[in-house]
Amino acid sequence: MKINSALEISERLVSWRMLDDASDVLLRCLDAHPFHPKLLHRLGRIRLAQGRPKEAAPLLEQALAHHRLMES
Repeated sequence: MKINSALEISERLVSWRMLDDASDVLLRCLDAHPFHPKLLHRLGRIRLAQGRPKEAAPLLEQALAHHRLMES
């Protein structure tokens, strides 16, 4: 699955409160693109919405780190 498609689908699923399904879409895309900052960030936000902050924190940290690497 392409990154933009995964982000768009996951955003729609989140708006419908289908957090587990949105998470699954992102995880499948992360298999092919494991360090993509937007995917990591979105998954981290979903984990927060699911009440799973211990899982969200490392995802958000990775997203920030990889975003910084891509900018340099």
